[in-house]
Amino acid sequence: MIELVSGDLEALCAEPAIVERLAAMEGERQAAVRQFILSTAAGLAAAAAAAVFLYKSGWETGAFFAFVIVAVLAGIAAFLPLNAAREGIKHPVLEALGRRAGLDYFPGDFEPPALASACDLLFGRMGFSSETYSDLFNGKDEAGHGLAVYEACLQRRAGRSTYVVFSGQIYAVQRRPGAVGETVIVPDRNLLNFWKPASEMERVPIEGDPDFDDRFEVYSTHPMEARELLFDSAFRARLLALREEGKVWLYAGPEEALVAVGGGEDRFEPGSMLRYRPGEDRVKLMFDDVCASLALLGELKAKLG
Repeated sequence: MIELVSGDLEALCAEPAIVERLAAMEGERQAAVRQFILSTAAGLAAAAAAAVFLYKSGWETGAFFAFVIVAVLAGIAAFLPLNAAREGIKHPVLEALGRRAGLDYFPGDFEPPALASACDLLFGRMGFSSETYSDLFNGKDEAGHGLAVYEACLQRRAGRSTYVVFSGQIYAVQRRPGAVGETVIVPDRNLLNFWKPASEMERVPIEGDPDFDDRFEVYSTHPMEARELLFDSAFRARLLALREEGKVWLYAGPEEALVAVGGGEDRFEPGSMLRYRPGEDRVKLMFDDVCASLALLGELKAKLG
């Protein structure tokens, strides 16, 4: 992985393929906005007409559902051109940034690195009703060990309701040989702290750091390994700083480590397509997000790799 610097932003904006996309993007965006306005207006009119017709026919409940269904379908249709314009600039820029960083970029349709090892221990064994993975940057370090960052949204159903288990970024690294146990760090669960992620794990209190002990719970099959991992006060402070932005989960196993950082807005996005923004500003938004994520990935690789 190669560190990106400010000069990479200038070079990126000068790449012929990016220059071409920036030149075409504003016209595509304006056309998409016009289509959005027309589709939204037409959809709401159709929804209202369907609702009035059903209401006058004596189907009051059906009128309400008809309005909602037609309005939702119209909204989806209205956003499709905007989404196409967004992806038209987003994917080429992220792919080019990945190349400059020595990483492969995948917009979607990939197997999430390291999640299979960590998922049940961090998020429970109940499975998910919906799993969405996007924007994977994947590669290797100087020693040939794998490393990756990507976005994930994991949801579960509870009766008729759906709730988000995790939404944010996931950082994965392949570990050097040496560890034999599995350690997990999860957000403090208050009264549920008696629950262990696995029967063979022990709760590991972190003495001498009440702030960390208040915000996290640590469990491990080898408590000494967990204490060695968290002996570094700077690493504990870094996890606490991430915790201020959202919930944080960590898994450290014999072969892989994974850190899931929830909360915050979607990363790697070019900004709203509903309003004008100079193309270079949109590129900078994505560039800054990628730089921040790769910097954190480098920190975690140095500690957990």
